[in-house]
Amino acid sequence: MSLRWPLLSLSLLVSAPALAVDGVAVRIRCTEKCTVVLDGKNGFRVNDTTWEFKGITPGSLRIDATGVLSRPLAGSFVVIPDVATADVFLASNKRIIIEPGSSTMPGTPDWAEPNPPTPASTSKAPSVATVKCQDDCTVLLDGKRGLRRDNRTWEFRDVAPGQRRVEGSGGVLNRRQFVGYVEVPGGSEVTIQGDSKGRVTLTEQKDLAAAKQPETRAATTSRVHVRCTKPCTVMMDGQRRGTSNATNLSLRDVPPGEHALEVDFTVGGKLRRSTLAVPPGHELFVTASQEHGIQVTNTKPLTGTP
Repeated sequence: MSLRWPLLSLSLLVSAPALAVDGVAVRIRCTEKCTVVLDGKNGFRVNDTTWEFKGITPGSLRIDATGVLSRPLAGSFVVIPDVATADVFLASNKRIIIEPGSSTMPGTPDWAEPNPPTPASTSKAPSVATVKCQDDCTVLLDGKRGLRRDNRTWEFRDVAPGQRRVEGSGGVLNRRQFVGYVEVPGGSEVTIQGDSKGRVTLTEQKDLAAAKQPETRAATTSRVHVRCTKPCTVMMDGQRRGTSNATNLSLRDVPPGEHALEVDFTVGGKLRRSTLAVPPGHELFVTASQEHGIQVTNTKPLTGTP
């Protein structure tokens, strides 16, 4: 079998000319299931078609990729520039050239389209990041957990500006769903989306100071924090909130008034019910256990509420 030598393309998904102080984080994607070796080194499999290599020295490096049953897919050299992150796309039918600020060639697949650069921000203030998944997930930002808002949404506060590693996993056998790097601007509220192809994209950004204004106008709503002593499923007013493996859950934008709260414990199958009297503009801290039921342990005004 003769080895095919398809052309390679290099897409730089960076918003600023950051230098690779600790080496380049290189992500290589194929158009099908593959195994990739970069300059003779094994990387980390993100999903069936994507591999990640960390701490790579910039320069001309050889890429070898094989498909199912070790079928050769690609074997050639690519120049890795001195940047923080770089994506390499393997294509067998045509050359795909993507440079920051330029247009792509006709026929470029959707997965090879460059992400729009994140607007530059000089602020050093911490940011708030919301990460959304397409399925039930657990999300880590720089290896740390945030606050689960629901079974597909996680919130991270006091996020330092700069490149942050976002990783999501879940579903059957807690399989990794996506992993990637996102440039988080300072003093902003950002939304990050992970998709089924393993990509991580910053989809929304707004100034954090401006974002707090509608929160002030909506200060009449409250927040309810539910802590279960064992894994549980939480329902409020008949609507499921969270997953069967949750132990801590934050219910946001809860209207004032009485609400029916139900907690179903995964182990033991005990169901506990209670009616919560929620005051406007407050935080309620609730503890649920199989032995003592549902108890409100603390109530305090929301931050910024008069």
